[in-house]
Amino acid sequence: MIYRNFRAPTYKEAVVKAKMEMGNDMYIIGRKEVKEGGIFGLFAQNLTEITVARNEESTKNETGKIDEGLKKKATVKETDSEVMKELLDIKKKLNTLMAPPKEEEENINLKRILCALRENDFSYEYIETLKHKFEDELTVKEANDPSTIEEKLKSYILDSIETSGPIELGKDRPNVVVLVGPTGVGKTTTIAKLAASYGILQKHKVEILTIDSYRIAAIEQLGKYAELMQLPFSMINSREEFKSKVSSSNSELIFVDTAGRSQKNSMGLAELRTILDGVTMNLDIHLVISATTKWKDALDIMTRFNQLMYSKIIITKLDETNTIGSLLSILDTDKKISYFTTGQGVPDDIELAVKEKLLDMLVLDSLDTVQSG
Repeated sequence: MIYRNFRAPTYKEAVVKAKMEMGNDMYIIGRKEVKEGGIFGLFAQNLTEITVARNEESTKNETGKIDEGLKKKATVKETDSEVMKELLDIKKKLNTLMAPPKEEEENINLKRILCALRENDFSYEYIETLKHKFEDELTVKEANDPSTIEEKLKSYILDSIETSGPIELGKDRPNVVVLVGPTGVGKTTTIAKLAASYGILQKHKVEILTIDSYRIAAIEQLGKYAELMQLPFSMINSREEFKSKVSSSNSELIFVDTAGRSQKNSMGLAELRTILDGVTMNLDIHLVISATTKWKDALDIMTRFNQLMYSKIIITKLDETNTIGSLLSILDTDKKISYFTTGQGVPDDIELAVKEKLLDMLVLDSLDTVQSG
């Protein structure tokens, strides 16, 4: 038994298509209404789909008869122009019946929005999710209104980001702010900026520690910053030393720098986790990640560094890129953005994270292109 599905704008046309291909001996075993074409579920064409069946042997016999008849007819009347015209007409009708229905032209506003997201390095997965969002929420009227699409896009991006607000001061014991992340993202400079902001500008009791015995230059650099700011500075080598230093401190804030580690260095991350576990209270861990990181790498970093139980993210080097869609593609409200850095200046080039700034950086410029198209 052979089973086939045929679609056409009407039930009658679907039956004609089925008979043209399956023969008159076929019979209909199912019928349903379907949609086809369009964009994101909009402007789709209503079609009737039928399911037909036919005995396989019957089909072979019928096919043989048709082929034999055509051969005889062609042999007898191969010079007959009327026959040729008839065959050409049949072929044309068959092509028309079998051709898939034409899709409606894509809505230009939606098309440009998606193009703008691609240009801003948003991931394929993020864009696909956005497509489904539009599919669920936009009416045909809204899809043709650029301002509505703009507001929907802004709202979606803003809803996918959460910020933490400023670092809080410790009360009975210091709040321990730890910066972790891969090499080269600017952790040491960011520590210096935060320490200067809270210790010098806001005049709080601040102390600086480093759990980094690998980079002598980084230790010297941070020690020099601490000396200039007249803030206490110590190097930590073990879990017990870290615990003792925090327990004996009378500071409001302790900023802790750590060695940069590749996300693929599971042993190094586990070693750092062991040291950090020496302090079980008031531990505020921030993952530092560069705005220039590709989205697949950023996803890998954020996933693997989860073993350090970070809850906040500092985005550095915003001044070195024009597109941060790669990061926004993987952010979610479980991890809150705390700060941005926009240069090497201490303490000037750091600011409290405001998600609308991220929106301004990548969406508004893109939407100008979308609307001027």
